Amino acid sequence: MTIQAELANLRVERDRLRREIAEKNEQLGDQHQLRKELAQTRAQLQRRDQKLARANAALERSRKKARGGPRTS
Repeated sequence: MTIQAELANLRVERDRLRREIAEKNEQLGDQHQLRKELAQTRAQLQRRDQKLARANAALERSRKKARGGPRTS
């Protein structure tokens, strides 16, 4: 094999590896974005769970009061 042919093969391999690296970098960027969105969604769910727990507690207090709980007059 001539040196020119070896160089051509090496260039082809280099270009293939560069494309592969670019694809991996894009995948990493996508993965980073997805992780960020997942963290935001988890935080939203946690806030909603806390809000729901407060609403349930208030509802339970209202039900106890309606059933004739301790009266203050």
